[in-house]
Amino acid sequence: MANVQPKIKHRPFCFSVKGHVKMLRLDLTNSIITAVFLSVVAILAMQEKKRRHLFYVGGSLCLTAVIVCCIDAFVVTKMMRTNLKRFLGIEFESKFSSAKDAYPETGPDAPQRPA
Repeated sequence: MANVQPKIKHRPFCFSVKGHVKMLRLDLTNSIITAVFLSVVAILAMQEKKRRHLFYVGGSLCLTAVIVCCIDAFVVTKMMRTNLKRFLGIEFESKFSSAKDAYPETGPDAPQRPA
């Protein structure tokens, strides 16, 4: 008989570390390209303020979309980095809430918080 090697189990792309890094890069690149495109459209639309006022409104809405796109890129990138660090087991400091630092003890024997 021929020498048969066992089949290697395929791990899905999104569950590998390399997959997370590639998705993070892709999302960040997509947000940057979208923000640049929308800002060019906003600048061109806002130059038509004297002729058509609705172009100015559309330009200001494009600028709002640019701001939202930049916030999305920041939040998603931060969230994916945090999830990736947690998945890899790398210790990191979370600065989401300062209340946890002020009162780290919880449970029935913990001191009561002042009202």
